Amino acid sequence: MIKKKINNQQVIDFLKKNPNFFILNPAALSELNFPVKQKNLKAIDSKVISFKDWIIENLKNIQKNIIDNARHNFLTQKKIHNSVIEILEVKTLDDLFLFIRDQLPKTFNLEIVNLVTSNKSFSEKYSLIFKDEITIEKIYGKKNQLIMDAVDKELKIFDKSENKIYSNAIFSLCSKLFSQSSLLVYGSRDKHFLNNKAFDLIFFFSKVIQERLNHFSNG
Repeated sequence: MIKKKINNQQVIDFLKKNPNFFILNPAALSELNFPVKQKNLKAIDSKVISFKDWIIENLKNIQKNIIDNARHNFLTQKKIHNSVIEILEVKTLDDLFLFIRDQLPKTFNLEIVNLVTSNKSFSEKYSLIFKDEITIEKIYGKKNQLIMDAVDKELKIFDKSENKIYSNAIFSLCSKLFSQSSLLVYGSRDKHFLNNKAFDLIFFFSKVIQERLNHFSNG
């Protein structure tokens, strides 16, 4: 009798259809080998280890990601706390916009931090980003909405930037500010805003800026 050889895809299909296979047959795990991901090595050259060691290796990677995220959040939090103090010390609206545009990008290693408004004279006076109301409304959503994502090139928010902006965080400011819908935008030339790192911190910081803007607009 000719034995029909089972190919890799058939094995994969079988395991997908039988997700409890290793629960019902745990002894099979001890007979299997698992690869370790190594940089600059092809899969065929990867080190082969046992299932137990593979689990440990993956847990180490997960732990490393948790530690990296915690470190990033800690450093960001420290910068935000210092920046909040500086914002509270600003005395005029001119100085506040100057701080937002010029100081914050340096503090947070970003390309751009600025406001987007449909008031042309206002944007020219304070060097803000001018966009028509239709474009702003496409993004605005609802008050205090924070979006962190890749840049939508069709909206052309950062089209006048000297450097290409790859990802952004966009906060919808209260429409009562300056009597129109406006946006607070953070732009990065890398994937800074694609993993939602420090989302709560950026949200908090954006609301602090909003309150300070509200203070001057009502003053």
